[in-house]
Amino acid sequence: MAISVLQKPGDIQSAQSPIVFTVLESTQAYTSSEFQYTANLYIWTGTMNQSGSYLYQARKFPNPSGSGIFDFSKFINSTLTDLAATNNSTISGSSGGNIKYYKAEFGFQYYTSSTNSYVTQSGGLTPVTCSTGGTMFKAYDGYSLFPKQINSNLSSSCTNFPWMTDMGTVTQSVSLTQNNSVSSGSRGISLWRGASDTQSPTEVVITASYENGTVLSAIGTITSQNNTNTSFQILALTATPGTTGSTAWFNTWPTIPTASLSSYFFQAYTGSVAMGKPINYKVVCEHYYQPVLVAYKNKYGQFDYINFFKRHNNTFNTDQRVYQPQLGTWESSTLSYNQYQTAQQRYIVDATEVLECNTDFLEEGYNELMKQLLVSDEIYWVKGPYTNNEVIPLTIKTNSLQFKTGVNNKLIQYTIAFDIGQPYKLLL
Repeated sequence: MAISVLQKPGDIQSAQSPIVFTVLESTQAYTSSEFQYTANLYIWTGTMNQSGSYLYQARKFPNPSGSGIFDFSKFINSTLTDLAATNNSTISGSSGGNIKYYKAEFGFQYYTSSTNSYVTQSGGLTPVTCSTGGTMFKAYDGYSLFPKQINSNLSSSCTNFPWMTDMGTVTQSVSLTQNNSVSSGSRGISLWRGASDTQSPTEVVITASYENGTVLSAIGTITSQNNTNTSFQILALTATPGTTGSTAWFNTWPTIPTASLSSYFFQAYTGSVAMGKPINYKVVCEHYYQPVLVAYKNKYGQFDYINFFKRHNNTFNTDQRVYQPQLGTWESSTLSYNQYQTAQQRYIVDATEVLECNTDFLEEGYNELMKQLLVSDEIYWVKGPYTNNEVIPLTIKTNSLQFKTGVNNKLIQYTIAFDIGQPYKLLL
């Protein structure tokens, strides 16, 4: 009796979509009484060889084909935390970025009346190996899209790989005086550099164009791309002009003042071969309205950013409960009442705030990015530098959006409403 593996996930798998293992007992023992497939699921962070004990045990009865189909996505996704909380409230990218290692081992058991007990397979549980030969798989805090197949691998299903963003399909607008930083970090881009993958970036080239026609480039070497720790699977690269230091991809920006910068882009390479699409930025002039920078978790489980450069409005709403208190003093010899008493008394008063934002005129490629914003479960308003780099959690209020196209609408602009997650009153 032996277990064979009919289906397994890709090496790099999204945790919000199905993570499916299908196994089959090859000698048709699955026709036995009370036959069940058994599984041990290990989930951990740290180094790939430190899985510890299994976290979950699962059992499945065979389906009509005799197979046992296990979906572990709910188990794995439950171990992931909010991206900002994982990175100590840093919205500047997500180095490490909510990555989990996991592995699965399978066996079976069935009941035999001759001994009035359960029989299990001999030789222990069967481990499942990934494409690189090991038993360790990786899961990230993202989701797959229809009509992608079940267990669609990140590296094969993402045309932008190794960038963990779809921002390569558009040109992002940034303002030089809008400090896109939070804490000590800066607005970032996430790059996959996981160990044991067939493709890992070795360097990133930044190319900057200036208003005087000068075009300069700088090269940043990606180090430790073969590190086996979950903390090094994703690299958060700073994208704020002029940023240098240990968190930068490059040693220094060109010496021309950044005030004359007009555009720049980043391109990842493995050796001399370009990987994925370039990430493009256009420097825009200051707007009449104070811009609103929104960071949201995209379908790869990393932060993307959208600048709302047009007018934004804050609406303050209150919700109250009232009752009619007893008026007058009934215990004294005569009836009287205090002149400051009210016939309606508030006893519960809560407040909510709504932030309504308007985009600038956008490229049609932003339609896909707006979809990811609408379904995101983690959104923040990055208010720096106007309020000392304050970050406010948001919940998207807009639940319907009619997408515009250049053919139908000529100009594309959207209005998005958010509920502010930290209202005026602190209530626990």
